[in-house]
Amino acid sequence: MARPHVHPGVALTTAPAQARDTPGRAPGRQHVVGVLVVDAENVRARYECYRPGCPKPREEPIRPSAIKAFIDGIKARHLSQYHEEQR
Repeated sequence: MARPHVHPGVALTTAPAQARDTPGRAPGRQHVVGVLVVDAENVRARYECYRPGCPKPREEPIRPSAIKAFIDGIKARHLSQYHEEQR
């Protein structure tokens, strides 16, 4: 049985993670608050949010060409709807 692929660099972290992409700023301590899992064998993607009080994970069938849209949807809808964050 193949292991699900955890998409590199897609674990969503809290605001200090933005420092790593900002020239001249040292990265601060980072906390993983969510994980994206892409299961290529079963053609599914799942996002698990680890923030307190968050609803169940979002999971759906997915094509390789739709992975970016799935990630963008998490960033745009999930974070703003459940955690009042805009990305």
